[in-house]
Amino acid sequence: MSTTFSGINQTSGDKRWSKDGAVVAPASTRASAAARPALESPRPSAGAASGWRYSTQLNEQLSAAQCALGYVDGMLRQLESFKGNLSRQLSQRRLDSDGLKQQRGELEAGWQRRQADSAGSLDSQLRLSLGAPARQSFTVRGLDLDSLTGGQPETLVFALDGQTAPAAVRVGDGISRDAALRRLNQALGPLGARCELDDHGRLGFSCGEQDWARLRDSLTVRGGGMRFPGGMPQPLATLAEPAALDAGQWQLDDHAQVRQTLQGVVRSIAQLQQTRAAIGSAIAEARQSIGQLARTDEQSWASGFVSDFNARLNQTADFNHLQQLVPALLGISRYRVISLLSLR
Repeated sequence: MSTTFSGINQTSGDKRWSKDGAVVAPASTRASAAARPALESPRPSAGAASGWRYSTQLNEQLSAAQCALGYVDGMLRQLESFKGNLSRQLSQRRLDSDGLKQQRGELEAGWQRRQADSAGSLDSQLRLSLGAPARQSFTVRGLDLDSLTGGQPETLVFALDGQTAPAAVRVGDGISRDAALRRLNQALGPLGARCELDDHGRLGFSCGEQDWARLRDSLTVRGGGMRFPGGMPQPLATLAEPAALDAGQWQLDDHAQVRQTLQGVVRSIAQLQQTRAAIGSAIAEARQSIGQLARTDEQSWASGFVSDFNARLNQTADFNHLQQLVPALLGISRYRVISLLSLR
């Protein structure tokens, strides 16, 4: 069972939980010392085995969330200290560039530990993924929906440096967007990648972060001379989604650079604070769900959830009632639904 916080941004903190613990929430020093142990779930009798299974999985996700929280708190402390030092330096006639660069190096080192210290639950965009490894999003030059659905038909053959069997995809000739997504996912899935549409209908790709270096260096395509050359397979031109925090780009040699760096630090702090709020909500929800599962079985929970949801949905046209349902549905665009259906 996996839980994923997707679409974390700076404008919304809404979230929803499903029966299997799935969470969608809009929205990274060592976490081992900061993370608290997960709640203990006693092993129940055979009649409650299903509830114990879900409770155990939720405990695992709770532990990962607490690691993520410890990591985020540590990075926030470092950034706040760096921010204070930058502000003091701006008020001085002469900069201590060496001292600032040392702090910047510590921040870079902390960011490099993100995967390990957050138990693999925070991706490079500070999105929280529980129960499944964080993913790396990327784009591929030459692969967009307009070129894949229109134009002359062509067979694209994807391969991963001889490690898996090549996968062929027939594109063009007016196929639908749904068909293009489905075919691409069927071909790229065995290679460790998948494609989906963002909220603006643009085609994007993702893979497990641990697989990114291998895909970036080894994924190839062979076409028929229209969208991609025929003959020998060509490396795909991939571009990773920029990381939420890139301290190495912060310049510190003069006052203008320090002022610009300070602005970047403030933005990073705001993003980390938003991620922290989402993690805190996830922890609270997980504890509540564990408590509920300890008192009821799976079938009763599902029946109760469906009945409650239908009752709210079918109530008279009262904005207050609708307001209770809207947060659970925010962020589900038509493009995301199409993306999910293409994974069938």
